[in-house]
Amino acid sequence: MSALVVHGIGALCTCDPSLGEAPGVVRDAALVARDGVIVYAGPESELERSDIPRGALEIHARGAAVLPGFVDAHTHIVWLGDRGDEYAQRAAGVSYEEIAASGGGIRATVRATAAGSVEELATAGRERARRMLAGGTTTVEVKSGYGLDHEAEMRQLDAADRLRRWDDLPDAVVTYLALHALPDGPRDAYVDDVCSRGVADAAKRASFVDAFCDTGAYTVAECERLFTAARGHGLRPKIHAEQRSHSGGALLAAQAGAVSADHLEHATNTDLEALSSAGVVGVILPGASLVLGGPPPPGRRLLEAGCRVAVATDCNPGTCYSESMPLMISLAVALGGLTPAQALVAGTVGGAAALGLTDRGVLRRGFRCDAVILKTPSWVDVAYHLGGDIVASVILDGRLAVPSKT
Repeated sequence: MSALVVHGIGALCTCDPSLGEAPGVVRDAALVARDGVIVYAGPESELERSDIPRGALEIHARGAAVLPGFVDAHTHIVWLGDRGDEYAQRAAGVSYEEIAASGGGIRATVRATAAGSVEELATAGRERARRMLAGGTTTVEVKSGYGLDHEAEMRQLDAADRLRRWDDLPDAVVTYLALHALPDGPRDAYVDDVCSRGVADAAKRASFVDAFCDTGAYTVAECERLFTAARGHGLRPKIHAEQRSHSGGALLAAQAGAVSADHLEHATNTDLEALSSAGVVGVILPGASLVLGGPPPPGRRLLEAGCRVAVATDCNPGTCYSESMPLMISLAVALGGLTPAQALVAGTVGGAAALGLTDRGVLRRGFRCDAVILKTPSWVDVAYHLGGDIVASVILDGRLAVPSKT
């Protein structure tokens, strides 16, 4: 048996909606876990010494705030190569589309990544995942999408799956992003292969299927065909929708019963209302919105439409090279119109919902014990201290995974 107790919590931000106003703060609190599961989360004054498991690791928060571990529901962290030069080109006024037309963009990453071995891909992904954990991320979704070839896509999925086997990394959820960049060869033949051999083999490795539905990417009809094929193999759909243009991807997500629709910068209010009615989580990616300079992420509009909202990093080599969930929570406030409390909820239990996970994102008895101990007593610093070094310690599955440096 493993056990852990955190004493002296100034503000325990449970993100538990049953506790009233978000983020469900309990003052002067304690947190106790046994075998990775929370057995107590509440006022320390109500915790009996006999309730603490014998031999438990005891940690004192010294009045700091404690939050659920962040759930990063949209990343592309398994890649090889570098696109820093493209970043400089965009800063000089060259558009994303112009770079792509000259052989850059996603295709540049595809060339480097598709040539990599599973070991090389897993090593690259591991370093990014370790930085994520140090910043408080305890669950991360990992997509393929840089293969454009069946075997290369499977190597990416195998590398992502390998991340799940290391207990010093965030828990990984794997997604088959088959329709991402356009192929060099016949488009119909590629989509045919993805919808037959691709989904059949991906189902052995992944939980979700994803597609980029946009101008210059894949059509609504192609994405719908993929989702139909994937459902037959138990893969649940997610979608990149309305990022660079209004494509119809959000309405497809609603019609297809997708778990999430991500980006959504060009979505209309009608689109967002359809997502709400269908129970689709809207995932905003404010880092990508900032880097690409397009419309702001529709965080406030999603909430006004009645949607559940998640915020994620979109960590990728082209449009948002950042592993930091605290930074994305800050940007969700600054760009997306969320309050700090709403952004924190979106980065924890909202992210869990976008991955169909019901056992995390909340600090409540019976939930997985993933938690972040901050360096300060104010939980608002997650959003307020823009890009700040605010995380002192990280608890992963009931274990102290990132000890305090102080």
